[in-house]
Amino acid sequence: MLRHSIRRWLAGAAVAGAFLAATAAPAIAANELRIAARDLLVAPGHTAPGAVRVDGNPSPAGSPVTLDIELSEWDSLGTFTVTDDGGWDCARRADTLRCLGAFGRWSRTPTLYFQLAARADAPLDGRAELTVRAVSAGGTATRKITVTVVEGVDLVTEPKTALRAGPGGTVDLTSTVRNAGPAPVRGAVLTLDADMHVMSVDDFRNCRRAEARPTICRFDTELAPGVSYRLSAPLPLTLKTFLRSGLVLPNRLQWWTVDDWALVEQDPDVPLPPDTTGTGDELRLVAEPTARQTDTAAWNNWTAVGITVTGDRTADAAAVGGRVSAKVGDRVTVTPGFRNHGPMAVETWREIPLVRFRIPDGTTAVEVHWGCAPIGGGPWKPGDTYGQPGAREYGCSGPGDIAGVGETVSYFVTLRVDRLPRPTVGRVTIDVEADTDPANDRAEIVLVPPAGSGGNGGGDDSLPITGGSTALTMAVGGLLLAAGTTGVLLARRRRTDFVA
Repeated sequence: MLRHSIRRWLAGAAVAGAFLAATAAPAIAANELRIAARDLLVAPGHTAPGAVRVDGNPSPAGSPVTLDIELSEWDSLGTFTVTDDGGWDCARRADTLRCLGAFGRWSRTPTLYFQLAARADAPLDGRAELTVRAVSAGGTATRKITVTVVEGVDLVTEPKTALRAGPGGTVDLTSTVRNAGPAPVRGAVLTLDADMHVMSVDDFRNCRRAEARPTICRFDTELAPGVSYRLSAPLPLTLKTFLRSGLVLPNRLQWWTVDDWALVEQDPDVPLPPDTTGTGDELRLVAEPTARQTDTAAWNNWTAVGITVTGDRTADAAAVGGRVSAKVGDRVTVTPGFRNHGPMAVETWREIPLVRFRIPDGTTAVEVHWGCAPIGGGPWKPGDTYGQPGAREYGCSGPGDIAGVGETVSYFVTLRVDRLPRPTVGRVTIDVEADTDPANDRAEIVLVPPAGSGGNGGGDDSLPITGGSTALTMAVGGLLLAAGTTGVLLARRRRTDFVA
């Protein structure tokens, strides 16, 4: 069946965008707006997801922006639906969708996600242009999204595979792809987005790769309907020598139609990085394309590849809390975090969040480390909330570096004591993959009244704040940023707060 999953398609598109954008997107000149969007292909009777974002330089956080999308040309071919407004306030008037929003902390608006549904009788090669216009105090920008109705196909591959190797070892990665649609698929592209500690060492002449970039293999073979194809040779991958045992390294294989991948390559917002073509044997699959195609069920054409590091090179990370004496009105600083007991170093960017802490009852967080953001009831999506005070529970991103044996990663939070009739306790928890001793992954932040005071505050929330003591505040290192449709772990060489 040619079913379509928007969420998984967007996940694949986010991966492509992430590993291409990592090269350095075109710089934005001062006082310039830029609209980030990509052209789209959609098959009759199916849907295609799209996204729009506005970048401004400079555009202070909170400054308003208006986004207009002209839909008159597309209305004759199908429908347009906003699937995730990201905070935009959208309303359609006649042929135009108008969305009102604001720039965030990094001169970037939220991403507006939408879905195009083509009519079942939409003609092949039918075209429409969505004219997108953004207006803010910094200026005006216009972008046209070209939508083309093309033949629908369906590439299918295995959803998951697991491999094992020790540090420095090599694994052979294979893949299969099947044409599950009714029409031939004329050519295909295979991409491998590998973990930063996994090196692709193949030399196929129809594959291109660069250090810390995806491998891109192109095939000319015509895939017949209902037929499966396997790679003629495996892709060899080598693990770096310093890896810790027990880690599962995430990698991703994805199959694309030639035309779907061409849209990724031609996206001006995420240019392809320089790469190197192999000089060895060729992996072949061949036929001249006669019509453009789009994969109408892209949710089933990628493979999550987990490689488990074997051996005995383990590490134990322990949560760190603290104990502070305070009275009502005081402002005290505590430093939740974790300490690496070794014997191996611990990567601090693999878990999100790395550290969680809940502040003690009777206190208010008035200043928070800028690597920490509030945690709500659902999945942690920090966005622009890093360093935001006033929450009861926080998650903290890893500093994007390595915690050596004996090192402590810590995050400060300044608490205002509102009431303290008796000792009050907050909690610290950590989540470090392959940790050898889960028993020490919890700790406490304890606030106690001064000795002999018998408690104070009595639960009277109206007591005045009269100033007070401030504990040592830790120095701030790097901030792990999370940005775009997709994502993403960066800033690998900047530390947060390491205390021996």
